[in-house]
Amino acid sequence: MDYDSLTLLDLKTMCKERGLRVSGNKAEVVIRLMEDDESKSPQPAPSPQQNVQHMQQQMYGGQQPQIFITNNTTNVVQITGIGIVMYGFFRAAVAILFSEWQAEESFFALVIGIAYIFGGILSVQGYRIGLQITLITLIISGMLSLAYHDEVSPLSVGMGGIWPVELSLVCSGFCILVVAMPLFTAAPSNFREGTPNYLRTAVNMADFVSPVPLVWGDGKNEDIDVKVVINCVHCDSPLKVPQGYSGNVKCPSCGEKFQVK
Repeated sequence: MDYDSLTLLDLKTMCKERGLRVSGNKAEVVIRLMEDDESKSPQPAPSPQQNVQHMQQQMYGGQQPQIFITNNTTNVVQITGIGIVMYGFFRAAVAILFSEWQAEESFFALVIGIAYIFGGILSVQGYRIGLQITLITLIISGMLSLAYHDEVSPLSVGMGGIWPVELSLVCSGFCILVVAMPLFTAAPSNFREGTPNYLRTAVNMADFVSPVPLVWGDGKNEDIDVKVVINCVHCDSPLKVPQGYSGNVKCPSCGEKFQVK
């Protein structure tokens, strides 16, 4: 049946007549009706490939198996993230070393080191926000390095003016260039969309205890995961992928990988 030609109201009426509970936009309602049609369609004589698909449908609760999205993160992004994590541990170690006689400055240096580690972990996982957090931390760290250039401080590489101020500028500029390069050279499909669940959970917890509401994007839209149905180019099995996704995927029916554009 051509569901695309029907209105959303007609589709929801059809779902009500079939006893299906569904909510959302038109694409979600169409997918639910297609799943219901497939469950009621007569099954032909099982072939070896169909037996495999039947076992997978049982594993997924009788629904169409979702496609496996492979990790598209490039080695450049992951190597950059590992370097950021290592540099973050170095900055944290320097902060601890100065903590006995410069407690206040060491605290800020430790926070900067933790921010580097956190941004590096997100970068290794393939999230764009990891590099963005690192860039913001680099800018703040560079400004503090210039401000404390004439002091022996864990916040500056000047070490009381032993090294020229140009060294701080060169180091900060080089690090910013290295971190920003993957953002401009890597394709959008090389990054994972959104933010990890543990980060959203932490922000929601902070928002709950904070007297001031925290701004965290449009949380309602992030919780909606709309999927569309496509067919595998190898075995022609119907599969579901996130709407607007492009990149490498792996079909759970035949195990072959192919490109979604």
